[in-house]
Amino acid sequence: MAASPEDSSDAPQPPRIIVTALGGPPFDLEEARGSMVLVAVGVLVCAAASLLLTVRSRPDSHPWPDVVRRIWSVGTLVLSACAIFMLVTLLADMPTIMWDAVDDQGRPIFGMVVAEPALGAVLWAIGCFGLLAAGVCGLLGDVRRRRATPAHHAVSRITPWPRGNRTHRWAQRLPWVALACWVLTIWVPLFDSGDHGDDRLTVTSLGRVPFDLADLTPGVILPWVVVLVCAATAKRFDTFAHWPLLSVSVGIGLFIQQATLVIDLPRERVESTDAAGETFSVYIVGYPSAGHYLWTIGCLALITAGICGLLSDRRRIDRQMQRKAQRPPEKTIRRRQRKLQRWARLLPFTAVAMWIVTIFVPVVDSFNDDGPRIRVTSLGKWTFDDGGDVDLFFLIIWALVVAIAALGPAFAPARWWGVTAVIIAALIVLVLVSCLVSPPMLMWDGQLPDGTPTGGMEVGRPSIGFGLWLIGAAALVAAGSCGLLAQTKRPRPAVQRPPAGGV
Repeated sequence: MAASPEDSSDAPQPPRIIVTALGGPPFDLEEARGSMVLVAVGVLVCAAASLLLTVRSRPDSHPWPDVVRRIWSVGTLVLSACAIFMLVTLLADMPTIMWDAVDDQGRPIFGMVVAEPALGAVLWAIGCFGLLAAGVCGLLGDVRRRRATPAHHAVSRITPWPRGNRTHRWAQRLPWVALACWVLTIWVPLFDSGDHGDDRLTVTSLGRVPFDLADLTPGVILPWVVVLVCAATAKRFDTFAHWPLLSVSVGIGLFIQQATLVIDLPRERVESTDAAGETFSVYIVGYPSAGHYLWTIGCLALITAGICGLLSDRRRIDRQMQRKAQRPPEKTIRRRQRKLQRWARLLPFTAVAMWIVTIFVPVVDSFNDDGPRIRVTSLGKWTFDDGGDVDLFFLIIWALVVAIAALGPAFAPARWWGVTAVIIAALIVLVLVSCLVSPPMLMWDGQLPDGTPTGGMEVGRPSIGFGLWLIGAAALVAAGSCGLLAQTKRPRPAVQRPPAGGV
């Protein structure tokens, strides 16, 4: 995807940068990047699952193949957005290497190697558009199938399945996904300081490594307890009226705990002795590692489970009302539909307001008043105080948010508008997660008036604008969900029960 020009001069030759689909040089798994490996695994899963989507459901059975097709289409769209985001990030910030060496005559030489886009970037872009086209075609095909067989889908949506509807099953199974993520983070570290030998600092979901009972603080025990409780009670949430709200609250609370851990990184003071026998102490800081992806997936699984539980209860109540009434309440459904469409049109402007506010309030800030300061706003590194460069990628996000809000008054009832709003929100959340996992850094040095050398490293941390971006993304998700729910709020025929004789 990217490579530095090959130098054919005499030794010593500068190192060469090669970036492939896994992140590092070809067949070098030690240099692979976790995000690129996840995208590669997602592409393989989508390709393998596409071969299994040819199963057709019978008219009298639960339409699980149609549900799987929709999930596959939406997942493919999200995967294509992630792949496009990674490609844009790579092209906007090409990897560089500062190198130095000594030639044959003992003279020091040095330089900087900068990677350039290669043919693989074009192939990656073609693959991204292929995934995007596959997801769009899958959704369009699903719409055409439902229009071709309206009676089948109308009956199947109100058929009293013996094991509950599909949202009910999602609510029961998704908490176990969160539990699996927590189990995996026992081995996949949440924070890792890198290669420091015996002084390496590693933090998992059970505390610091090596494991010690003293590390079982409430901050470690409480997430395990709430995740286990949600997973254990998911099968019985019919008798627990407030279980969906509990699951959503737990997911949001774990998100807040994750942001708190990232803001205040774990650190450990280590004393060492140099070759001259002098003792000095340093702080080893653990930075976010691959376990944060699993933590985020677990939080999203709990929130999605709670939403599915709320929808399942709502659908069960709707079915009970339809059984009692001879005719469906058309006026009530139309009034709810208009209300959902109104919210779908207004909520995107909340996201636009958040983006306007974050021009002045930084999204990422290093909070340093004595030296260079890292501040990232909704326009990139540009601020009103210090100026700076406007980032093209942030302008693209601006354009997407403003466009989806401007198109809302006219196209909010359209299904594609709701799906697009959710995809844009997912892209924004992906940007925020990348800021947590790989925060911007700046190395600086200088000299005081008395000649004392000074310097340090600045690391960007989430600021108030980070929370405002989350509010904007949540507003887009809510707007897209309202637009999609407004499509389903249509009068449904009453359930036709078989005769008493069973004939």
